[in-house]
Amino acid sequence: MKASMTLPLFDDADIISIEQRMRRLFDDWVIHRAESGSRARSECALREASINVYQEMWHAFAAYCAVRSLDIGDIESDDIQTFLVIRGSGDINGRPRVSTRGDELSPRYAWRMLTLIDRITRFHARREGVAPNPAASELLQLPEYRYANASHSDPLPEYYSEAQAKRLIAYLTEFHPELSPAVGASWKQVRDRSAVALMLGAGLTPGEVRALSTGGVIIEGGRKSNLPWKLALPGNGNSPARETPVAQWAARQLAFWLSVRARQNIAGDLVFPSTLGGRAWSHTACYEACKAVLAGAGMPDDSGGVFRLRHTFALRQLSKGKSENDVARWLGLLDINSMSRYRRLLPHPVNLA
Repeated sequence: MKASMTLPLFDDADIISIEQRMRRLFDDWVIHRAESGSRARSECALREASINVYQEMWHAFAAYCAVRSLDIGDIESDDIQTFLVIRGSGDINGRPRVSTRGDELSPRYAWRMLTLIDRITRFHARREGVAPNPAASELLQLPEYRYANASHSDPLPEYYSEAQAKRLIAYLTEFHPELSPAVGASWKQVRDRSAVALMLGAGLTPGEVRALSTGGVIIEGGRKSNLPWKLALPGNGNSPARETPVAQWAARQLAFWLSVRARQNIAGDLVFPSTLGGRAWSHTACYEACKAVLAGAGMPDDSGGVFRLRHTFALRQLSKGKSENDVARWLGLLDINSMSRYRRLLPHPVNLA
């Protein structure tokens, strides 16, 4: 009787290939820096001591990605955050923790890791002529990482002024619902503006926009017939499952998009798919599309990125008298103390209950 054989989940050769490619990418990046002749700190030649430190950091990340079959273009923000958690408790090769605070990496070390990933993935994108993977860049916009080197560790969040928000809303909703998308805009243009509308009008992150299902759009029980009034969002590694209200202007835009989606006979249950066949919107494509919408609306292309939309949602809700507890719950924040940053931006005290 032959012994049974258990097949591996993936080929060891694939793991080796990914890790080798990523290690080779690091070597090419170091050579590029050495030959660049640039004086810019992010592009100049690296000292040997820095190369050794960065190599150890990148090799650990490469091994992590290889085990999970993650190529450069597949890496998402959640993957990097999981890596940082593992790295803080002892890296994937079982070596002692480095630059940690308790069971977590120090903010300074996490910032260096994210910056390294961002720079190497951008180098890869330039070399291959593709859009850069925004995963590390998105995380670097979060206050806990972005200001790791700052003397003030609890900075004020970036947000849009009331005038900017109104201008953006006008741009997001300028397509008339009665127009065929072939006349007013392509279905993807309507999708992109509607996705940004939910970031500003419901506080969603780009990842939540991509994961939102049609079953999570709540219409029943609202004040307006056939108009969405709240969204049910699944939990992930960073926030619990929750419900969040939708501003009425954003609800109208969402309803318009759903009607366009139905007329296009888009398959699947993702509210914002990448294709007519219902394929999931990649994080890179979603990020680039949303940035293009903001640029089209004339929004400033500076710090804060798409997370400005979420911060603006929070401030608009608080300024209307909503409690910090409610807004924190709508944002999926587990720590109510995170709301203190918004409190300092408001002219009047807010309701904490």
